[in-house]
Amino acid sequence: QGEKMQKIDLHGVKHCDVSKVICKACSTMEIPFLVITGNSPHMKGLVATACRPFKLKVRDAFDNPGRVVVYEAS
Repeated sequence: QGEKMQKIDLHGVKHCDVSKVICKACSTMEIPFLVITGNSPHMKGLVATACRPFKLKVRDAFDNPGRVVVYEAS
């Protein structure tokens, strides 16, 4: 629990660029990692879609609905 997850902030990232940013993160960051999406369901959906080819899942962060956690499905 003491370990901090790496995070990526999508504020200011255009919807058309989200897939590229998330695919790179899925390839290079330690899983799980945190994505700051804001409260946009559309942005969260784009993140989830970009994670699918990596067999990764997305869930809302427990402490902040403007963030999602990308994790490995068990």
